[in-house]
Amino acid sequence: MNVLESVESILVDAGNAGSVTQNSADVVIDLAQKLDFLDIQLLRKFYATGKNFPFDTQPYCFPILFKEMKESKQLNIGIEALRKRLDNLIKIGLLDKIHNSNPTNYYPINGKESLVRSTIMKFFLINGLTKFL
Repeated sequence: MNVLESVESILVDAGNAGSVTQNSADVVIDLAQKLDFLDIQLLRKFYATGKNFPFDTQPYCFPILFKEMKESKQLNIGIEALRKRLDNLIKIGLLDKIHNSNPTNYYPINGKESLVRSTIMKFFLINGLTKFL
C-alpha cells in the first residue's frame, strides 16, 4: 500500500466512524505523519492565509501557484510534479479542482478547514519545525 492509498483509507475510515472527537484527532495525527513537507506547503497556500473568516482560504490558478511556489517558497519542483501532487491532494479529498477550466484552478474544500489546519500544525509539531509556522 503506497502513501496515497494509506491516506485515502484514513479519510474513508474517518468518514465511516461514529466518534467525532477521538477519530478526528487520530485522522489529524495520521495525516500529519503520512504527508510530506511539499504537500503541507501546498496546503498552507490554500488554507493558511492568515486572514479572518470568510477570507481565510485562497483558491489558486495553476500557473500563479507554480510561480509563487518557485519564487516565494524557493522550492525546486517541476510543473508536472506540482500537478501530480495537487492531483493526489484532490484524490484524498483535501483540495478540489474546477474541471474544464483553462488554466486549471484549484480551491480548498469548505468544511475541511479545521481538519487541514490541524494537520498542518501537527506536522510542524511532530517534525520539530514550530519556528517555521
